[in-house]
Amino acid sequence: MKVFGLVVALLASGMCSTPVPMTATVDAVATHQAKVGDAVELVVKVTNTGPLIPHLGLVFRTADRWYERHHVTDLGGCALARDESAFDCGDLAQGAAKTYSFHGTATASGTFHYELALRELVRPFDYVNDHSDGADAQLWDETVT
Repeated sequence: MKVFGLVVALLASGMCSTPVPMTATVDAVATHQAKVGDAVELVVKVTNTGPLIPHLGLVFRTADRWYERHHVTDLGGCALARDESAFDCGDLAQGAAKTYSFHGTATASGTFHYELALRELVRPFDYVNDHSDGADAQLWDETVT
């Protein structure tokens, strides 16, 4: 009976341990000025400094979504995940670095504000570089005339 209690305690402590947070360095560069019909790009370099990120999602957290304001011609190796407002870029292994280069054509005029954060696109849908006051995000504005 004592062995059973010890096994239960060990399993419970393992199940209640805090998971290792997902962390990464992120550099994003995007077109800021364009005319309707101009070529535009969004380049995001991610270096995973934590554990595996399953189905890395480049998630748009504002009403403006880059893929809706442009005719996307190159998804940079990712897939569009409209339900998640994201690009699904697949798994990113621990220590791996990858550059995602999205290309398109500006299709709508206006000034757009983008906020891009990284999140896993599988349950529990945790953010990368998450903090008590929210996840780190890349912010930029684009004006299309």
